Amino acid sequence: MRFKKLIKKIEGYDKKADIELIKKAFEFASDSHKDEKRASGEPYVQHPLEVAYIMAELKQDSISIAATLLHDVLENTPVTIEDLKKKFGDEVAMLVDGVTKLSKIKYHDATERDAESIRKMFLATTEDIRVLIIKLADKLHNMRTLQHLPEGKQKRIAQATLDIYAPLANRLGMANIKWELEDIAFKYLRPDMYKKFRDKFGKKRLQREIEVKKIKRTIEKELKKHSIPYNITGRPKHFYSIYTKMLKKHRSFEEIYDLTALRIITDDVKHCYEILGIIHIIWKPIPGEFDDYIAMPKANMYQSLHTAVVGPDGQPIEIQIRTKKMNDIAKEGVAAHWSYKDESSDKNFDKKLSWLRQILDWQKDSKSAKEFMDFLKIDFFHDEIYVFTPQGRVICLPKGSTPLDFAYEVHTNIGNTCSGAIVNGRIVPLRHKLNNGDRINILTSKNQVPKLDWLKIVKTNKAKTKIRKYLKELKKVPIKYGTAKKAKEQDLGEDKIIEFKQGIKNPRIKLAKCCHPLPGSNIVAFLTPPNRISVHLTDCKNIKKYKKSKQVKVEWKSDYNHEIEIKITAEDRVGLFADVLNTIAAAGTNITTAKGKMVTNNLVEIDINMVPEDLDHLEDILDRVKRIQNIKKIAIESK
Repeated sequence: MRFKKLIKKIEGYDKKADIELIKKAFEFASDSHKDEKRASGEPYVQHPLEVAYIMAELKQDSISIAATLLHDVLENTPVTIEDLKKKFGDEVAMLVDGVTKLSKIKYHDATERDAESIRKMFLATTEDIRVLIIKLADKLHNMRTLQHLPEGKQKRIAQATLDIYAPLANRLGMANIKWELEDIAFKYLRPDMYKKFRDKFGKKRLQREIEVKKIKRTIEKELKKHSIPYNITGRPKHFYSIYTKMLKKHRSFEEIYDLTALRIITDDVKHCYEILGIIHIIWKPIPGEFDDYIAMPKANMYQSLHTAVVGPDGQPIEIQIRTKKMNDIAKEGVAAHWSYKDESSDKNFDKKLSWLRQILDWQKDSKSAKEFMDFLKIDFFHDEIYVFTPQGRVICLPKGSTPLDFAYEVHTNIGNTCSGAIVNGRIVPLRHKLNNGDRINILTSKNQVPKLDWLKIVKTNKAKTKIRKYLKELKKVPIKYGTAKKAKEQDLGEDKIIEFKQGIKNPRIKLAKCCHPLPGSNIVAFLTPPNRISVHLTDCKNIKKYKKSKQVKVEWKSDYNHEIEIKITAEDRVGLFADVLNTIAAAGTNITTAKGKMVTNNLVEIDINMVPEDLDHLEDILDRVKRIQNIKKIAIESK
């Protein structure tokens, strides 16, 4: 019976509707959901049928109605998207798949920031605006049947509706759906306040109707004199909007409710402005209370003239003036498009509706007609992507971001220890570019630390800052060079690392403590008495004190392969000794001996004897050891 009513509704506004497609979709949905029941106990197919009726009230096309009837089959039944493509075509399958993807977005724990991100996410990932219209119709029917769920779930869903879906409906200009969603959510979130509002409305309704009739008669008399077509109605009062106005303006219910509000519908724009002039002649306009949204439409396509005047009893009267088309768009937003298509319209417009998401400015409404037109040309989301944590939290990142950016956005420690990533169930490299809707799981390792190359991979300033900070801290780990067997006349260890190029007999070579040159780094040396050579980094600030005439030529010995003892000082922790051994072994080094001891309550010393292949190899080992967590100092002893 309900399906027949749906068909009758569709045929009432679309004589060319594809009724066979809609019947086929209903039969398929009925069969797919045959074993399912709603929380109310009724057959599950009743839900998509009711949602389809809401879509018909919005005068939606046959493809949209068919997709609505099928909107839950991918999520709730074994049906696949390939099945839908074969039976109903790519367009229907695309819409159903789009609604299914939106249903998987988690939002019940959304903070205000996350709620805004999710609303953006809906828009940024929706290929066709009809997906959002179906989703809003789906949400509306679910809210209408919320009484069948437990109280805790009712409140959670109601809050999510206020956070996510009502603002979405508003941004799409679908005022009727927005108001109903808000009022139902208000009923479950503030049942005591909702009851008070309902009771007060009942008591004052008759008195308000008498006052409105008087004002209407005065306006009608003047409009008839000027032969202007009109339809005057009282503007409906919505509980939630009254409640928010009370909070915002710090007013009582009576102060907000007692405002007389009328809407005048006429045939064209010229008459809209004529009516405005007549209203301002009858009653004195209130300064600062006039808005021209016809000349300057809102970003959600809303157009109307708004004014407020001082009424016959000194009470303010709020009046909206608009054409029928403007009124339909004000109520139904983007969904009203189908009612106003004509033969000159772009035949492929329905397939291109995704451009509408570009006009939705999430910060402010348009201020001029030119700015409104600019909204139609600019992709507001071209610089942002929205991705998910495994728990469903939405993360906003710049376009071109990588798993490393995501890791640092979640937590600094996750970024610092990021060793890989799984995106949509597939392992990807750290330089992989993320896309809208990706679900990301970061792999970490306690042996992983930030590397200089990561700065070339990451996109966000946050990630770059954290990586630079870590690398800067690494430079503070001192590396001291000494000798295991000290001789009076020379430092035996450093002459095996440094090759002296000038003919000075038995020089005593010393690596400067001020800049701690590492094997492989750029160095400069100076001769100082008695027969000593001081080796510095080329950018060391202390080399200014040496005379250029005392500069001598030195370089690292590339064939160095003597046994080295590394003395490591670190803060003690579980697994430290194993981390050191594993790190050095991973560099392909033969460890001859290793031992450790406590030197204070929280400091340990670890002695490692090994034979690096050459200076490049030694440099690599030192770099890896420096990056181990809790390392404070490294000393090298040559044997």
